[in-house]
Amino acid sequence: MDCGAGHLACGLVSSDKSGRLQLEKLALDAFNPDPSLDAGWTGMIGQVLLETAKREKFAGAAKAGLPGHHILGKFIKTPSVEESKRAKIVQFEAQQNIPYSLDEVVWDYQVVSEEGLDLELMLAAAKKDVVHDTCDALAGAGLSVVEVLPSSVAVLRCFRYNYPEVNDSVIIADIGARSTNLIFADRHRFFVRTIQLAGNTITQSVSDELKHDFTPCETIKVQVLNGESELPATSPARGAVTNAAGSFISKLHLELTRSIVNYRRQSGAEQPAALYLTGGGSVLADLPGQLQEKLKIKVERLDPLRNVTVGAGAAQAPEIAPVLASLIGLCVPAEAGRKSINLLPPAIARRLAFQSRQPKLIAAAALIAVAFLPLVVQASRALAAARSQLDEVRQAALPFESNQTKIRSNLAVLEEAKAQIDAVQSLAESKNNWINFFSDLQDRLVKVEDVWLESLSVLRTNPGAQAAPSGGLFGGGAPAEEPALGPDGQPVRPVLRLQLSGRLLDRRNPVTRVSPDSYERVKSLLASFVDSQFIQAVERESFDPNTPGILRFDFILVIDPARPL
Repeated sequence: MDCGAGHLACGLVSSDKSGRLQLEKLALDAFNPDPSLDAGWTGMIGQVLLETAKREKFAGAAKAGLPGHHILGKFIKTPSVEESKRAKIVQFEAQQNIPYSLDEVVWDYQVVSEEGLDLELMLAAAKKDVVHDTCDALAGAGLSVVEVLPSSVAVLRCFRYNYPEVNDSVIIADIGARSTNLIFADRHRFFVRTIQLAGNTITQSVSDELKHDFTPCETIKVQVLNGESELPATSPARGAVTNAAGSFISKLHLELTRSIVNYRRQSGAEQPAALYLTGGGSVLADLPGQLQEKLKIKVERLDPLRNVTVGAGAAQAPEIAPVLASLIGLCVPAEAGRKSINLLPPAIARRLAFQSRQPKLIAAAALIAVAFLPLVVQASRALAAARSQLDEVRQAALPFESNQTKIRSNLAVLEEAKAQIDAVQSLAESKNNWINFFSDLQDRLVKVEDVWLESLSVLRTNPGAQAAPSGGLFGGGAPAEEPALGPDGQPVRPVLRLQLSGRLLDRRNPVTRVSPDSYERVKSLLASFVDSQFIQAVERESFDPNTPGILRFDFILVIDPARPL
């Protein structure tokens, strides 16, 4: 499944014993590539895929390709280390080079070249929601996704499969709707640069010139470039498409020239011997000739079906070959002995790995069950003998059951006495805690200065108890007679809250509203209460500055149940 910005190409591919690919079935569906609809791109892919899979009866394992505008690719060099240590180095490089948190993306890497002391890698990442939505679309169509590739990697595989004799340095320009992948390749290495110059550039230029919306201009562009338009030769719309196409070719030439210079400067590579064009945007009639004239290198269209057998179910493939390079590349195996990029989310990969092991696990479980069958028979006989002995022991234990009842009764009396002792002890501790609490409260007031308390009232609630209908947490409702019990079965101490009111004198502003500094002093006082060993939290803070020179404040202190009052 090759997902483009404006199309979905699905193919069923098989291979013979020699490894030659055969395209058995093919379906191509186009949809609106308007960039403003990008938020719904995965939804359009899912809808089209569901209809296509149902129509063509696609099923089984599937590979998906993501377009360049959804892929972030980085080429980096690291010291060459053994593979067991490579993962940590690559993880560090990914954190430095991917401008998102690694939790927000699905990323992977593959080795580009390994020469001397340096290791050249390609990092590829895609937003996690895009990859997951694509995989969900596959699953919703009854397909099991096993690999997710950047379209640039798939196009490179397609080229190397169809042009095995080409060893020179070449460029492959995969021109899509939203982006163009410029792939520099030779027999041993490759480099990818993605630019935002593609088919939509022509459409946007037409839209700007004609002052029309993007969608109708896209239709006009396709009809004019395909020779299907009935517009007269002097039509402004036809002229706008011709001008936009010419401008696009000029811009593409400049980007190619700049990319070639930068790539050769950074890598020391030779001048590319040829340029291969592919993708939906490569169908411009004048594109190969003009680029060949300007770049002074051979330019031709890439043939993705050059070494592919086309079956009866894919008879339309030669007509739409420009958009099939990524689709064919998805089916080409990765280079033997080298790790390849796979942007399949780890959770899905783990599920697939488990599913692949299920038959073996079931067979192993069956063998274990058969092996333990004699032991099960022997164990059942031993169990019967043990039950017989247990019955004899129960008969012998009957005289002792009456004594056990008396012991339980005495233990209940003991527990009741212990509860009374705990209550008295708690009361004594509470008296001391009140004294220490007021002392702590006074110390904190003294530190702030010019502040005093006017009232203090106690609010008690029983955790888990039901209040009377007219009450509430602070409305005086009576709790139920039965107190709440903790996990250990013991009554939970009631939650104690103290409602306090106080005032602060603003000496600097005796006849006006209090200053912000007074607010800060009161807030620091309230904040300091949290540090007290008796206080668990401060709630419902409120301030009244309406009295000149006086800041009135109210708050509630939640007493720590571990230091009850």
